[in-house]
Amino acid sequence: MLGSWRLSEKVALALIMVLGAVLVTSAFGQLRPAAPEAIYFVPGRPYRVAFTFETRWSSEGLTELLQILKAEAVTATFFLTGSWLKEHPGEAAAILGQGHEIGNHTLSDTVLLYLSGEEIEAELEGFNEAAREILEYRPRLFRPPRGLYNGIVLQAARKQRCRTVLWSIESYDYLCRDPGEISARIGSRLHHGAIIVFRVGAAALAEALPEVLAQLRERGYEAVTVSALLKN
Repeated sequence: MLGSWRLSEKVALALIMVLGAVLVTSAFGQLRPAAPEAIYFVPGRPYRVAFTFETRWSSEGLTELLQILKAEAVTATFFLTGSWLKEHPGEAAAILGQGHEIGNHTLSDTVLLYLSGEEIEAELEGFNEAAREILEYRPRLFRPPRGLYNGIVLQAARKQRCRTVLWSIESYDYLCRDPGEISARIGSRLHHGAIIVFRVGAAALAEALPEVLAQLRERGYEAVTVSALLKN
């Protein structure tokens, strides 16, 4: 009797374990793969930093910025909005023509946290479609407006095969009238593998940029694109 009871227990336990395994496997099968986390900087990149520039509405000062970068032999990453791209296709082409890379900054510069999942996907996909139609270009990087994101945003970027890139050094160039203030702020926060954010149209940026680059060179740093920073 006792042996029969123990055998029944073993059979019941085995059935429970099998059923549990089936349920767990089924649950995992319904989960989406986790999206990569947002990138703020890239560790293990000694004396290299990435320059990133955002555009929203204006192209003011862009020509001068491109001239400075060309003279300094620096390539950077420009995060464009779709509305800006459609209004300034020639300037966008000039960015690519100079060897810089372009990233997805959404179609309409809308804060994504206020949107549904479908609307978020439309913002990212809409920009990529515009880039393909206007520039025959496929962005591989994405930056959410104002740097605000959640897991749904990360999943949408993953679906578009874009890596989400933020920054570790904020220039606050849009608040500055003194170019020396921009240079000093970046210098005080400079670190290996940093990603620095600037904004096209910032009043003092064109004057500050040569100072920033000179400071980097003096300290042995090189400015590159985000993709170059991520490479290997």
